[in-house]
Amino acid sequence: MTCSAGRLHALFDVADVVSEGSTRNEGGALVYYGSTSLLVALPADVPLAAPLDRALALDPHLRLRALRVAQREAAARAGGPLGPLQAEIRCGLAPRAAAVAFALTVDVMARVLVTTGRTARA
Repeated sequence: MTCSAGRLHALFDVADVVSEGSTRNEGGALVYYGSTSLLVALPADVPLAAPLDRALALDPHLRLRALRVAQREAAARAGGPLGPLQAEIRCGLAPRAAAVAFALTVDVMARVLVTTGRTARA
């Protein structure tokens, strides 16, 4: 791979991040459900092949970084601090208009521990 790990990690700093989610009252508890997608544009000199796709998808550091972004986004929308998260991460190469990107989508579910009065409905 011609793209160093540090260079790839730096791409997360400029990734497109899109989140949506809301809270629901379930059995007397407020529960947040949402999704965060990160679209990381890959440099033109990165060879696009199945081994790269698999390597990125299995990289625990990239997955953890995506999970942390999703957790931050969820907490901002939930209206209060969150309890333990349940998350599912999907990832893979995603063609874009003039380039190729690596997409990570994190679906999150977590109980809201304490509400601050502002619950998101995005």
